Amino acid sequence: MNTRNLLAALTLGVFFVLISLFFVDVPWASETHDIPLFGPAGPSVAGDLFTTYAITLILIALLLSSAMIGGVYLAKMEEGP
Repeated sequence: MNTRNLLAALTLGVFFVLISLFFVDVPWASETHDIPLFGPAGPSVAGDLFTTYAITLILIALLLSSAMIGGVYLAKMEEGP
């Protein structure tokens, strides 16, 4: 193992320890909450997505689909002579 790899591993280890110390004293919520996925009588996540944000959802789907197609095209693109 050369010096550069050893220094990179040591730096990564120190960074991991520092990042993990930030999460030690965070007061995480311990109780569970019910998320209304579908509710005919009240507000729900699915109802909001398909009624209020329907156009936004469609546009995001088209954007992600075109990004995926573009990524596949770039990955399969061959080098020219």
